Amino acid sequence: MELLSPAGNFEKLDYAWEYGADAAYIGLKRFSLRVKADNFYENEYETVRMLKARYPHKKLFCALNISFHNADIDNFLSEIDYFKSYPFDAFIVQDIGMVPVLRKHFPDTPLHLSTQANCINYEAVRIYWDLGFKRVVLGRETSLADIAEIKDRVPEMELECFVH
Repeated sequence: MELLSPAGNFEKLDYAWEYGADAAYIGLKRFSLRVKADNFYENEYETVRMLKARYPHKKLFCALNISFHNADIDNFLSEIDYFKSYPFDAFIVQDIGMVPVLRKHFPDTPLHLSTQANCINYEAVRIYWDLGFKRVVLGRETSLADIAEIKDRVPEMELECFVH
């Protein structure tokens, strides 16, 4: 089991790791749905890299959970070196069109399916496994019984769910 926390800015990322989160996810400006979060931009990757070095056993995920318009894909590609400056352990995506883009530029970085994709059944989970996803963040309305059944039918897939 892994405790994952959102981190909308550097201070929240530090708190998440300091107080026990195994992993944290952040968004970068223009590519995350967490619009009320400060999100990360400019040279903040330097500070994030230093913090990650202080917590080498902690994981950092990047939420790329917007629906990408053509211009968004172009913007992402124009900023690819910026994304490579962060020590990301996985990308959380909901737009299936980003899979080949991420596979090309980040071939060794795992993909996690965002809850925004609203995956709530074992057949869909199996398809995402076949597409190369390592983890599915299940839709928030998925019941405990459904979670158990999904895990029984697709045991190789990591499952994540929100706890409130």
